[in-house]
This record gives sequence, C-alpha cells and structure tokens, in this order.
Amino acid sequence: MINSVNSVNPGNSPTRVRTKQRLMDAMVKVVGTSGMQNASVRAIAREAGCNEAVLYHHFDNKNAMQEEVFANLVLDLARTRREQAAKETDPIKFIRSWVEASYRFYDDRPNAFAFVLLAFPPITPIDHTAFTANSELFKSSLENITPPAGHVMNITVASLSAFSTLILGPPRDIHLGIIPGPAANYADEIATLGTALLVHRR
Repeated sequence: MINSVNSVNPGNSPTRVRTKQRLMDAMVKVVGTSGMQNASVRAIAREAGCNEAVLYHHFDNKNAMQEEVFANLVLDLARTRREQAAKETDPIKFIRSWVEASYRFYDDRPNAFAFVLLAFPPITPIDHTAFTANSELFKSSLENITPPAGHVMNITVASLSAFSTLILGPPRDIHLGIIPGPAANYADEIATLGTALLVHRR
C-alpha cells in the first residue's frame, strides 16, 4: 500500500483518506499489470470501486495523481535503500545490500516497482526530483565509501547507467513472464556483476 502524504484537502475525513488510498493503489495495480497506456481514469476508478468523478475530488487531474503516487513510491523505496546503505562502509557489501533491498521491494510489491522503475515512458518528467532520487542516493553513497586496498571505484556516468540497466533486468523479465521469480533468486549474481562493473583493481 502507498502511504498518501499529500492531499488536496488537509482536513480530509478518514473515509476520504481511505478513498484516496484506494485510488492510488488502484493506479499502481492498473499500471503494473496493464501498462500506462491502459491506465485511464475510468480503469483506475473501476479498479478502486468508485466512479470517475470521485477521482477528481482527490486529484486535480490524472497527471497530478501520477506524480503524487510516483513520489510516494520513490521516497518509500529510497528510504528502504537508505536504511540498508547506512549500515555499509564496504562498497562490495553496499552494492549487494542495494541489490537485495531493491529485489525485496519488487518481490513484496511488484506492481509498485513496475510503476516506479519499469514504466515507459517515465511516469514523471525526467527533471522531476523524484525521478533521480534513488540514482542520486546510490551515487552519493558510493562516493562516500572508501574502496578496499588495491581497488578503485568506477562511478562514471556510463558505469552507473549500465548498473541501473543490470539491476532492472530480472524484475523486468519476471514481470513480463520471461523468467521465474522471485527476484531475490537473482540477487547474488546481479550483485557480483554489479561489483565487477563498479569496483576495479588498480
């Protein structure tokens, strides 16, 4: 379930809050299972068990709803990753913990993961702060970690882009039915490949 932080009316009643939550969860499910192209206001309202007019009582429009849902999910994912990353001072362990946290998120909430990271085109404009929240967290965390003796960090734009593509591979293919889940089964191999990409011997 998404934690709704922002609301059109701060004085919402519990019933109103629950309805908004149902709408947000419905959008995630529709996008995660059917794609953004099929996430019409009608489809979202139907999944939430209400009529289309109700959606507009809670959101200015569909785009505003998309951005709020996206921001909430991204912050939730970033919080999970940040808590894990804060425990690590070794880059190899950090990369592994990042992969494991990401795949736990997918296994627990596949539609939410798909909404945030697999939807194309992206849910929000790429210059939206939420869009880069996790990638910036990953980069800054690596920059603040001292590599093991005899090693150097490879955190160029190209290597970080390659790592992002690498880590999304198994969840994407599981979501498409190409490979079996859970994503956690692939964490060790992806962490090993990611380490080879980002941590080099001198």
